[in-house]
Amino acid sequence: MVLIAEATVYYLNWDREQRGDAAQLFHDLHIEDTPDRLSREEFDQLYCEVIQVDGVDNPEQVWEQWNRGSRRESEAFLSLRYCERCDTYIEGIAEGVTHAVQNHGYDALTETGEPDYVRGERSMSVGDIVVIDGTYYVAASIGWDEICINREGDN
Repeated sequence: MVLIAEATVYYLNWDREQRGDAAQLFHDLHIEDTPDRLSREEFDQLYCEVIQVDGVDNPEQVWEQWNRGSRRESEAFLSLRYCERCDTYIEGIAEGVTHAVQNHGYDALTETGEPDYVRGERSMSVGDIVVIDGTYYVAASIGWDEICINREGDN
């Protein structure tokens, strides 16, 4: 019997900094093995929660749903928006425009389309993490590796 679970997607923040710890980890994961563990503090610094996905039982299913061009993209992925000005995720294209109007003075009556600072989310990439039933999986250069996330002093 296959249990269908909920997964939480965390993106490595490499795309939000030019140089830094997340960008370095992103680079390292392309040429080195996945680390066995990260401390909770490192995880909190390097990653941001993107969304929870229902009805999956392995990280590969999430990868398919959250990758542009897979032909299996989920509606949630296609409609999720990210506001660069306030570092916020918005679920829905129309909601992204409404967010810009209400929070950033965007004039939807004179402008067309979405403002340039509200964009669709990037595809999953090396270093991103999917959590299913308390198990953390990191996207490796090829496939997925389990990784332990714990507090300092935990084994």
